[in-house]
Amino acid sequence: MLRANTAYVLDPETTIFKPVGLPVSTGIRPVYDLIGCRLLEVVRFDERHTLLVDEEGLQEGLTAFTIFEGFPQPIAGKIVLVGGDGSSPYTSPLVSLEDAAKHFKCCRPVLDPVFAKTDEIYPGGIIIAGALAGLQSRIERRAPTLVEGEA
Repeated sequence: MLRANTAYVLDPETTIFKPVGLPVSTGIRPVYDLIGCRLLEVVRFDERHTLLVDEEGLQEGLTAFTIFEGFPQPIAGKIVLVGGDGSSPYTSPLVSLEDAAKHFKCCRPVLDPVFAKTDEIYPGGIIIAGALAGLQSRIERRAPTLVEGEA
């Protein structure tokens, strides 16, 4: 039987945060496959845990991303949380899935319609009350959705 460590995986597209089993003997390669990237970035979660993320994830056409509490920039793509400080082979996380989830917000850009309130005059002419006057953007923030027992 192949021995496996558990890793927690957060997908900002679905907001699902779940445990996943990764084989111990194959090194870090399964993490690349899980994230779907060419280059990993190591981010400290705390003194006993590490986040593995897509170094090249922030690019045009972003449909979802994650805010990690205390980290200066958004993280794009899937996030893998493992035990260890990143300098040695990873282990299973020592923190619970619930406690780890408290440090993340899954975000996605949303467009809201803006309707004219009265007959408004715009550079293109008059827009009748109730007609679409434009779109306004905002960022929707949600806590991760926990899925237990997948590892």
